[in-house]
Amino acid sequence: MIQLDFFSNEVGNTIPWFGVTHFVIMFVFTISLILLWWFAPKIKKSKHEKLFRFALVGLVLLFEWNVFQSRILTGSVFRMPLCAVSLYGLTFSIMFRNEKSFKIFYFYAFGTFLTFLFFDTVWGLDRWSGWKFFGAHATIGWLAVYGVAVLGYRPNKTDLIKSTTYLAIYAFISGFAFSRYGGSDELFLFHPPLVEVQFIIDIHVILYQIIFCTLAVFLLYLMYVPIQISDKLKKNT
Repeated sequence: MIQLDFFSNEVGNTIPWFGVTHFVIMFVFTISLILLWWFAPKIKKSKHEKLFRFALVGLVLLFEWNVFQSRILTGSVFRMPLCAVSLYGLTFSIMFRNEKSFKIFYFYAFGTFLTFLFFDTVWGLDRWSGWKFFGAHATIGWLAVYGVAVLGYRPNKTDLIKSTTYLAIYAFISGFAFSRYGGSDELFLFHPPLVEVQFIIDIHVILYQIIFCTLAVFLLYLMYVPIQISDKLKKNT
């Protein structure tokens, strides 16, 4: 009965924001990133590096395959949330060791950190759907760290500018599709991800979009900060 409930589509115990379970999830995710970065040199030198890489891709398939099928078969590539764009792009980059694409999709991984802070799912850890949600978002962080720390891909300022430009184009198309045809506002261009900032849209939607896009650019830059710090540390050693 417990196993049947675990894979059930009925909502079980939800996770309140910033409760004990939420803090444990964020703590475990953070530790996993640190450990992956710490052991990256050993993984890089290991003759089994390819196994580590494909094991990571396997986790993506485990957590995301059903959602991926639904998005590809019933949706549009311009109606995907940023985390999905990041996940699929990073998976392709790591699986096929495509450095150029990695340096673009790497910056979009900031979305997964926001998701762990302000997750938008009713599923808890007593349901497989909850594990898939947090697991899929965790793999985004793992893929980003793996590419930088293990494969040695180092995005630079030029890559940051390109990544920002591509995201702006994607957001424009996605926003146009929503305003023209309706549907889901996956990039939160017209509907805020947090009800606490709804008052900005009540003032004017353009004001909200200016603030939201400015914040997005700032977060993209924050993804570049670890690269800058690690590069400076290497120069000083």
